[in-house]
Amino acid sequence: MKLERKFLLLVTGIFIFSSLIGGMVFKNMTSEINWDWSRQFVERQILFDKYRTFSPLSREVALAKKMAAEPARVQMVLHPKDPVARHNGLAVMEQYRIRYSDHSFFSVFAQTGDYYFNDAADKYRGHELRYRLSRDNPDDRWFYATMAQGKDFQINISQDRYLKVTKVWVNALIRNGREIMGIAGTGMDLAEFLEETVNITQPGIHNFFIDDDLSIKLSSDTRLIDYASISKKPAQRITVDALFNPEDVKKLRQTVDKIKAEPSSDVVDIWVEFQGRTFLLGIAKLPEIGWYDLTLVDQKNLGLMKRFSYVPYVFGALFMMVLLILGFALHQWILQPIMTLKKASDAIQSGNFQVMPPLVGRGEVRDLSRSFRHMVTYIRDTHRELEERVRERTEALYLLIENDVLTGLLNRRGIMDRFDNELARMERKGGTLGLLLLDLDHFKAINDTYGHAAGDLALVQTARVIENHNRPYDYVGRYGGEEFLVILPGCDEADLQTIAERIRGAVESLQMEYEGRHFSFTASIGMYHVQKPESRDAMLSKVDKALYSAKVAGRNCVRGYFEAPV
Repeated sequence: MKLERKFLLLVTGIFIFSSLIGGMVFKNMTSEINWDWSRQFVERQILFDKYRTFSPLSREVALAKKMAAEPARVQMVLHPKDPVARHNGLAVMEQYRIRYSDHSFFSVFAQTGDYYFNDAADKYRGHELRYRLSRDNPDDRWFYATMAQGKDFQINISQDRYLKVTKVWVNALIRNGREIMGIAGTGMDLAEFLEETVNITQPGIHNFFIDDDLSIKLSSDTRLIDYASISKKPAQRITVDALFNPEDVKKLRQTVDKIKAEPSSDVVDIWVEFQGRTFLLGIAKLPEIGWYDLTLVDQKNLGLMKRFSYVPYVFGALFMMVLLILGFALHQWILQPIMTLKKASDAIQSGNFQVMPPLVGRGEVRDLSRSFRHMVTYIRDTHRELEERVRERTEALYLLIENDVLTGLLNRRGIMDRFDNELARMERKGGTLGLLLLDLDHFKAINDTYGHAAGDLALVQTARVIENHNRPYDYVGRYGGEEFLVILPGCDEADLQTIAERIRGAVESLQMEYEGRHFSFTASIGMYHVQKPESRDAMLSKVDKALYSAKVAGRNCVRGYFEAPV
């Protein structure tokens, strides 16, 4: 056999062998990059959907629970025929109607079955009592089922048979002690809610929300939503059986059971068949509302590098024509650029989103690196946007946790956290601390005489007075009801007495007007000057005793705590 033929055979053999090895390396590398990116994409998509859905619901749930617990609201339930109780209860519900995103409220009494409702157009003002529920009416089962479950709140999607509206209903139980008296809440327009949550315009991506029973709670296809789930028997509900085959439903059930048994904020991924194609299904729980977020991403949308699958064949043809040149070119144009991109991918996978893949290689490989760079830029921007959204949501939730909604001051939890910080500072650095505990005198009489809205106005104005007479580094919080706690770091006893008297005098000078009626009020203040660290409970007990002394002394005065002589 001639050398030329041997050489051609050798070239052919080397080409075939190299093509096989190179193809395997390229396939494994691109598969790893595609899989890593796919998981990151699904996790970020599902986290975005999670916060996008939870934020509007959590706000409405918090307002519904607060409205259900309003004293005037409870009195209306206890005395449904009392015109004063009824007027005050409706006035409170009207206030909440304005605050709800849908500007509507509803309320149902267990004792009478009375159903009250008013919408955003204030259409039923003066006629809020729309109808009465009956245990014998199948359309009213949702109410009695919600009462029977005894959960503080429920989220139910259904159509009101009388009002002819389909909404996402937020139901909060009205309690008097342990007794369940009825249900109050609001409804969000289903179409608008779906637009903000599951109506995704990205091709190949589908979003659903389900409950523990795998019933479909939200879907862009409204035909798949299990309306009025709470009043249905399990066999009547629309579940994920309508979406997946039995084997995938079994896998999903096992995954949901695992998440329930081992609660975690991680996203769980499984592969399923959907609409005749393979999808990656991401699953995450929304523990605040008891739902699960399902995000389906088409497998065809997950491959970043499929468009470049022809690269090995192109260079394989060149390799066959000029083996020696292609040997060098293979290293310079393909393997080295891909390894560079692989290193960048590994760095990004480890969480270093500051890495920018370089533009490497030539021709198609350079296009690949440019596309990879665009992909990294997209992922980094998406990551930054997601972190910003999470930060905004965290700050919003932090404000809800630590701030009093009515006065804007720190709530009890917030002021106690500042108190603990100041005590820790005293332990480290020493110094003094002043405490003021202020209580509005005869506050109940204000509520009873002028209404709770007037009482709220008094609380807000008192809060402003206290803030205006404090130093920038003092802390003010609503301690509870009509009580306010003020923490004054580094304050001597004389300054503490002066500040307390100024606050007392400013409160006494307030002239309030509500609905054409004028009123004023006073405040009693207890103060305690701390010269060495004590336990928080001991200090609060002492300032409370000082406040009690001010009350006993006739109110509208300031009294300090003094140790009893031994």
